[in-house]
Amino acid sequence: MPGGLACAARRAKAKRDYGPVISTAPGPLHSNLRKSIIKGMRITGIIGRLLLIGALAICAGLVWVNRDALFHEVSITLPPSNSRAAFDRWLDEGPDRAERYARFSAFLSQEGVADVIEPWQLSQLDAYVAERCETDVFAIPPEDLWPNIVPALRLVRDEVIPAVGPVTVLSSWRNPQTNACAGGAPRSNHLEFAALDLATQPRRVDVSLYRDLCAMHDAAGRASRMGLGAYYDPVEGEYSGGRFHIDARGYRDWGRRYTSASSPCGAFD
Repeated sequence: MPGGLACAARRAKAKRDYGPVISTAPGPLHSNLRKSIIKGMRITGIIGRLLLIGALAICAGLVWVNRDALFHEVSITLPPSNSRAAFDRWLDEGPDRAERYARFSAFLSQEGVADVIEPWQLSQLDAYVAERCETDVFAIPPEDLWPNIVPALRLVRDEVIPAVGPVTVLSSWRNPQTNACAGGAPRSNHLEFAALDLATQPRRVDVSLYRDLCAMHDAAGRASRMGLGAYYDPVEGEYSGGRFHIDARGYRDWGRRYTSASSPCGAFD
């Protein structure tokens, strides 16, 4: 069959089998369609990026609003370095630590306060402060200071635990160097092993904790000589991760700015 006729026959067969042959050469309609698709893809990409940016902005806003609680949750939650196992390892690393701790535990038993809080907790420092100040998490206070903590422990047993439940120690004794590094008051009762920074166990971090503490402090009255540091700000509505301070060095209360004016207790009256 001549070449021209053969080509015509093949085109006819293709038309029968597959329908009309559509030219793939770019024409006006094809070009406009391609441009519309590309434009749509670009718009979709821009919208997607805007949505992602918006979501990130919302997350950043939530973190900022809750920055104080988040920070303190991270900084004062007891990490493994403040565990009983870590304390036992620390005891083993010093030649006379175990013997001194045994004497300290016996002293607390003699005073009738060994079961208020596990004695090993009274040897610990806030892990965040220890890391920042490059010091040990644990330190057994000097023996001549041991009697100073007894009145505070009695307040914890008789007043604090009945009001808010079991507690755990976040920080107790601090030497002058660590106290200065931590930003403590120059005459802080922690220097004399006469004060405890505490949190409830399990941890309470809402405003009701501070309301209960203030009511407890008010009910205990001046005769108790209880010092209460309630680190909650009623104006900003923020709290310090459930942290509070107890001592028996004089009846008073204070808040997050370490002044009586910043105490939240007046707001709960």
